[in-house]
Amino acid sequence: MSEFDLMFGARRLVSHCASVQPGEQALVVSDTATDPSLAEALARALREVGAETSVITTDQAKTDSGEPSPAVAAAMLASDVVFTLVQVSITHTEATKAVCAKGGRVAALTQWVPEMMAGGGIAADFRAIEPTVMRMAAIWDAGSVVRVTNAAGTDMTLDIRGRLGTPHAKTGVVRPGTFHPIPDIESPVSPVTGSGTIVCDASIPYLGIGVLTEPVTLKVEDGRVVSITGGEAADRVRAAWESMNDPDVYHLAEIGIGMNPECRLTGRMLDDEGVASTCHFGIGTSNTLGGDVKAKCHYDFVLHDPTIEVDGRVVMDAGELKV
Repeated sequence: MSEFDLMFGARRLVSHCASVQPGEQALVVSDTATDPSLAEALARALREVGAETSVITTDQAKTDSGEPSPAVAAAMLASDVVFTLVQVSITHTEATKAVCAKGGRVAALTQWVPEMMAGGGIAADFRAIEPTVMRMAAIWDAGSVVRVTNAAGTDMTLDIRGRLGTPHAKTGVVRPGTFHPIPDIESPVSPVTGSGTIVCDASIPYLGIGVLTEPVTLKVEDGRVVSITGGEAADRVRAAWESMNDPDVYHLAEIGIGMNPECRLTGRMLDDEGVASTCHFGIGTSNTLGGDVKAKCHYDFVLHDPTIEVDGRVVMDAGELKV
C-alpha cells in the first residue's frame, strides 16, 4: 500500500471525521497486531494539522471491549481526541466512557487494515449522511415496541421504552463527548428487554469468524440469549462466552441499523456493521449505548436485509431504509 493511499484515509479521519484542530492533544493507541504503517500515517496527518501527537503501542487485548491497561486509560483521559487503532476492541469500555464524560472524543478504528485507508467505507460523506442517521435516532427516542424479521427466520420483539437513540447515534462525525466507530455509520438503541429468534446470516466479525457460510441462530428470552446453534461459528461464540464466566455476556444489548452506502461485508467489524442493507444485534455490554450492563465483552451479529418496525411503522423494508 502506497503512502498516498494511506494518507487518503488518514487525512479524512483527522479532518473530515474528527475535525482535529491545531494545538489539540491527540493520541493514537495501536496494538502489536495492527500494521504499524496505519499509526504512522495517522500520526503524520495529525501533525499536518498542528496537533500535539502521541502514539502508544500496547499488547493486544484479550476480549472485545475488555478494558485497556491503566497506563493506556490514563493517556486516553489526558487527550482531547483519541484514535483507537487496535485489532481487539476497546470501544465499549470505562476508559472510552471516561474520555467522553470529560469532553474528549474517540474515533474507534477496530480491525483496521491498510486497504481501509485507501477506500471503501472511509470514502463516504459522513457529514452528508449524518442528518438521516439522526432522523432514525429520533424514531428510536419516541419508540416503544420494535419488531425485527428477515427471510432467514429472524423474529424478534423488543421493548425500547425510555431508551434513547440520539445520544448514541454513530455518524462518523466525532464531536466532543462522543465516540464513533469508523467507517461504521449506524443508528443503534439499547432495548430494555426482548424475546424471539435471531438468525444471523451475514457476519459475526469477532473471534476470527467473519462473513458466515452458514447461519447462526440465537434464542432470546427476557433479554438474554438462552441458546446459540449453527455449526463451527456458533461453537466458537459459545466457547468464548462460557470461558468468561460472566452471566452478562448473554445480555441483549443493542439493535443497530447500518447506514454507510460505501461499506461492504469483509468480515471486519466496522465494515460489516455499517453496511447499509443490514442490521445487527449486540450481545453483552450495553452501558455505552444507553443500557445499564457492563459485561466482559460485546459481540455483534449482522443480518442481511431485515424488515424493522417501530410501533407499527416500517423503518426498514427488506434492507431498504424508509426514513
